[in-house]
Amino acid sequence: MQTLLLGYGDIADRVAQRLSAFKNQVTGVCRTPGNKPVRPGVDLIAADLGNEQELYQLFRQKWDNVLITLTPAKGAEDSYHQGYVVPCRHLQQVLSQQAHQPNIIYVSSTGVYAQREGEWIDENSPTEPTSASGKALLQAESLIHALPGPTSILRCSGIYGEGRDFLLRQLSQGKVQLRDSWTNRIHQDDVAGFIVHLLTEVTRPLPVYLVNDDEPVKQYEVYQWLAQQLGLELPGNIDTEVGPRGSKRCLNKGLKDSGYQLQYPSFRQGYAALVKQWQRQ
Repeated sequence: MQTLLLGYGDIADRVAQRLSAFKNQVTGVCRTPGNKPVRPGVDLIAADLGNEQELYQLFRQKWDNVLITLTPAKGAEDSYHQGYVVPCRHLQQVLSQQAHQPNIIYVSSTGVYAQREGEWIDENSPTEPTSASGKALLQAESLIHALPGPTSILRCSGIYGEGRDFLLRQLSQGKVQLRDSWTNRIHQDDVAGFIVHLLTEVTRPLPVYLVNDDEPVKQYEVYQWLAQQLGLELPGNIDTEVGPRGSKRCLNKGLKDSGYQLQYPSFRQGYAALVKQWQRQ
């Protein structure tokens, strides 16, 4: 099985390591391969996903699977449009002229949802983003949906794990603002694990998956638990105003029905090792 990874950040790197262990032929694409870790069985090549001609060159080869993990364009005023919409539009142009259509997995975000009242949401809930980033993410999704071959979109909630220690830094610096808002998250190893599960174990993936753990939780409860583990004090007041990311509770029924078993069913399991590592610093 030949797999192309368009975008090669942390998630793609974790996927690549797992797929190479399955004896897959894995090729990762990014602007600066020299800055990436060398992995056995993984080839890295330089290309600009915002350049349609370079995408044409990549798809001169027939790929079984394509994983797309994009990021906002650095230094661009419309960073989400340039980083997400433009590459997806180019990909649509390229694949529309191909006879062979690979399986596409596209990593998106729950930022396409704008619910603010603690609603339970699933893959079929309304997507009516109000922010520029959310609108760009949804536009990119629509371009992926319109591709001629099979596609699956993974709407990931807040990804955390090694190197993603924002909450711990906020706590240690005393910059915490407690909110009475519902939050959702997923460990980076579960994002990578679920992608590999779809590529290797699921014959017909669903068009859309919500990718989050089993436990939506109030924002202040996460901080309270982390502070207790670290022996830190928290402010006593809890802001009842909903934050910029809204307040929603994500269901992961599609993920669970696929047969995937979460490594980290809640933030407690996921943050346990991070807290220990933080304490050793």
